[in-house]
Amino acid sequence: MLRRILVVAFSAVLCLSCLTGCKKDSGDAETVKSETEYKAEAEKEINTENMDEELAKIEKEMEQDLKEAP
Repeated sequence: MLRRILVVAFSAVLCLSCLTGCKKDSGDAETVKSETEYKAEAEKEINTENMDEELAKIEKEMEQDLKEAP
């Protein structure tokens, strides 16, 4: 009886540890900008004189992202 209780307890602990996994290190997590930060940055960098160049640059980045996507 005691052996059965120990086996069940050990199995439960083993299953729980497998389900939770190892704690991942988030030391190199990148920061994500908010929508207002992107808008402020765009207003500062893009104007009527360079908007065609900026659009071409964005389209080129999107094409590269699509090529890299599986």
